[in-house]
Amino acid sequence: MLGFLLLLVVLVPAPLLALILLILRIREAGAANPTKRIRAALRGGTARPVWPWLLAAALVAAAGTAGIEQAYLVAVADRPSRDFDLSLLAVVSGQLAVVGCAAMTGLVGASVARARGFGAGTVAGLLTLVAVAAGTSAAHLPLKAAYLADPTTFPLVANLGQGDLLMPFDAFRYALVWALPWPVIGAALAARRRVAVRDLPQLLLDLATADLPAGRAAWGAALRAELAAIDPPAERRRFARGGAWAALRSGAPRYVWLLALGVSAVVAAGTFAASRWELAHDRGGVLDFWLSGPSVLLLAAALVTARHSRSLGAGIRAGVGSGLGALLAVVAVGIPEAVVWADRRAGFLSTGDAVPPSVEAAIRDVVRPEFLLSVVVVWTAAVGGGAVIGAALSRLRARTL
Repeated sequence: MLGFLLLLVVLVPAPLLALILLILRIREAGAANPTKRIRAALRGGTARPVWPWLLAAALVAAAGTAGIEQAYLVAVADRPSRDFDLSLLAVVSGQLAVVGCAAMTGLVGASVARARGFGAGTVAGLLTLVAVAAGTSAAHLPLKAAYLADPTTFPLVANLGQGDLLMPFDAFRYALVWALPWPVIGAALAARRRVAVRDLPQLLLDLATADLPAGRAAWGAALRAELAAIDPPAERRRFARGGAWAALRSGAPRYVWLLALGVSAVVAAGTFAASRWELAHDRGGVLDFWLSGPSVLLLAAALVTARHSRSLGAGIRAGVGSGLGALLAVVAVGIPEAVVWADRRAGFLSTGDAVPPSVEAAIRDVVRPEFLLSVVVVWTAAVGGGAVIGAALSRLRARTL
C-alpha cells in the first residue's frame, strides 16, 4: 500500500499533467498546418540565445560529471572511515540532481515560451535535458568502459556487486526520464501571455512577477512598468534583480506556518504509530512510511495552496515550509523511538534489518545523511507535483491556461 502511494505521488502527477496540457494545446491549435507549427517550434526553440545555452549546458554537465566521478572514486576508497553508505548517498544525490534538472528544464521552457510560444518553449526545455544527458554520458561512458575492462584498477566496495561501482552515475542518466514532462509543464504555464522580450532583465522580472497571487498582481504589474521606463542597462539589471528577489520572497499565504505545524503534527503522530505497529508485528522499520506518508501530505498542501492562491510559487513555499516541519517531526520522534527499538533488540528503526550495537548507533541511524536525503528527494518531487497541479487547476478554472 505504501509503495503504491509512493508511486502515485512521485511518478504519476508530472507525466499525467504534461499529457493533459499537451492535449489541450493541440486541441486549441487545431489541425491546420501542423508541419508549419512544428517547424516554427523548432526554429524558436533553437534560435539564439538558446543554442549557445544548450552548448554551455552540455559542457557544464560533462565537466561536472567528470569532477564528481573522480571525487566519488577517491571518497569511496576511504569508506571504512565513515559511518554511512557512501554509494547509497551518491545514488540519492544523483536523484536530487535529477529533480534539479527537471526544475531547470521547466524554467528554460517557461522562459522561451514567454517570448516565443508553447512549442518553442517545449523544444528548448527538452533540448536542455538532451544536452545534460549528452554531456553526462560523454564524461561517464569512457570511465565506465575503463572500469568494465579492468575493474582491478578501481576501488573495491564490499556492499556493491561486480560492475556496480559506478551505479550512481548510471542511475542518474536513467532517472533523467522522470524530468521529461517538466519542459511541457513549464512552457504551458508560461505561454498564455506572450510578451516582446527586450532583454534578460525584463524576462527575469516578468517570470518572477507573472506567478504572484491575485492580491499582488497589481504590484507585479507596477514593477514591470517601472522597469520599462528605465533605459541604462546596468540600472535595468539592478532593478530587475531587486524586483525579482522581492517577488520571490512575497506572496506566501499567511497560513503557511500553520499548515506546516499541522503537517508536522500529523507526521509525528504517524511516525510514532508506524513505529509501534512495526515493532508489535515484527515488521521492517518505518522508512517506507517516512517516504510515502509525508509525501501525500506535502503534495496535498502544495496543491491546495497553489490552487487557492492561484500561484505556483505560493504552493512551492507552502510545500517547503511543511516539508521542513515534517523533517523536524521525523527526527524528533524518530530518535526516542530508535532508542526503544534498540532497547528491545528489534533492529534499526529505519529498516529493522539488524540489531544496533549500541544506543548511539541506533540514534545515528535516524540522522544518516543518505536516509534524510532520500526523504528530501521524494518529498521535493511531491511538492513540485502538487504545486504545478494546483496552479494548472486554478488557471483552467479561470480560463487563463
